[in-house]
Formats: sequence, C-alpha cells, structure tokens
Amino acid sequence: MAEIKSTLDIIMEKTRGLTMTEEEKAAMHDKKLAENSRGLVLKYLDGTISMERFKQEWSDLAEEQENARIILTRICMESMDPEADNGPLSAVLHQVAGADTGPVGKALERAKADLEERRATARERIRRALAERGISGSAILPNLNADSEWKEISSRVRQELHALLLSLVPG
Repeated sequence: MAEIKSTLDIIMEKTRGLTMTEEEKAAMHDKKLAENSRGLVLKYLDGTISMERFKQEWSDLAEEQENARIILTRICMESMDPEADNGPLSAVLHQVAGADTGPVGKALERAKADLEERRATARERIRRALAERGISGSAILPNLNADSEWKEISSRVRQELHALLLSLVPG
C-alpha cells in the first residue's frame, strides 16, 4: 500500500538541500530588527514606554547590529509628518540614533510652510468653485479633506519630505 505524504513531508523533501546565503541571512536580520524597532517606536509614541525604557529595549535589540542606527533613523524619518508634533521622533533620532536633528527640523518647517501655502490656495480655489455655483458667504468653510486635488497635493508634499529626509540618512 502506498504511503500518503503530508504537505509538510513534501515541503521538507523539496527544501532539504536549500541553505541561506550570508546576504539572505543579513537581510532577514535587518528586516526583523526593522520590525522590532518600528514596534518600539510606536510604543514610545503611544506613551506605552518611556524614553529610558525605549533606550534599554532598543540597545538589547540592536546589539551587534552594524546598521541598527541607520535602520532606526530611517524608521523615524519615514514617520515624520509636517502637520504633527515630531518632538518625540526627534528625541529618538537625537538621543538614541545619534542623528543631527537640525536639518530634519529645517526640512519639516519648509514642508509645513509649503503645505500651509498650498492649503490657502486650495481653500480659495474651492471657495471660487462654490461661488460659481451660487454658494457663498462668511459661513462657508471649504472641506479640504473631501477635495481629491488637495489630497494629492498633501500626499505629494509628504512624499517629497520623506525623500528629502531619507536622503539625509547615511548609508
């Protein structure tokens, strides 16, 4: 009688001779470090852990990882938002990753000013469009969140900011 093989047995047979290269192992370690670091950053931003606890847990995670600071810096840069309080992320960048936050702050201020200018322009565009339809008055407040053009502009400014911030990361 023929033996019925389980899916696991078949997979084990097919992968028996496969091994990971050093590059694949390094990439897997980096991915795991990035996931765990991102989780720590989120806990810190949510107020679940203090800066001291963050430093302790991150140093345990990053132990013997050459590019751990670069990974943490990238995570923080990707999380920056020109319309949010980036103080906690800047603290992580400065205190844990050892990054110079001066250029980051300047880039954030430029992006924030750019968004404000574009926001005013978008509001005026919406007001004019409403006025053309006979809707006007001092009580009219344009809803930018419902405007697809504004969403695209806002998204583009954020993408440009993140590209600029990531260009500041060494390596």
